[in-house]
Amino acid sequence: MPYLSKDERREAILQAAMRVALTDGLAAMTVRRIAAEAGVATGQVHHHFASGGEVKSLALVRLIRALLDAEVVPENATWRERLHAMLGSEDGSFEPYIRLWREAQILATRDPDIKSAYVMTMEMWHQETVAIIRAGAEEKAFTLSDRPENIAWRLIGLVCGLDGIYVLNMPEMDDAAFNKHLDKLISLELY
Repeated sequence: MPYLSKDERREAILQAAMRVALTDGLAAMTVRRIAAEAGVATGQVHHHFASGGEVKSLALVRLIRALLDAEVVPENATWRERLHAMLGSEDGSFEPYIRLWREAQILATRDPDIKSAYVMTMEMWHQETVAIIRAGAEEKAFTLSDRPENIAWRLIGLVCGLDGIYVLNMPEMDDAAFNKHLDKLISLELY
């Protein structure tokens, strides 16, 4: 690897960790695997990060931030379309990110670094959802019967529950059923 400043080297290692996470998952993110992907010695990972857990959690947060920031609807989309996309996009290219988020939820029960990162990503998702609900309400596209924060948590809770059923490949929970249930709760909450 060519000479890089300390910040550039740290970023290169973090980018390598993100690639490992997306291709192989969080459990595969060992310091050795990250170092190999970055083309550095394992000592370099330890030099730039306090622990393997730190680099894993930073990679998770950065990847989920990218997922939340992805442009999945056109600028002229309705507020309902924006909200639906924030809660359940059908864009198949996001599947590696969703798989990673699912894995983080499981690992959070036994890994404090992953738990902290997972909680942070859920809060980020909540903030983005609240922002869409508020903006839609300001433009009179949504009618609020409760605080946007509460509505957002209920919608996120539904999506997480539906996703848990979806991954079981139950015939009653395909993409169409997922979207139907999500649309129904959006209608109940905001119209």
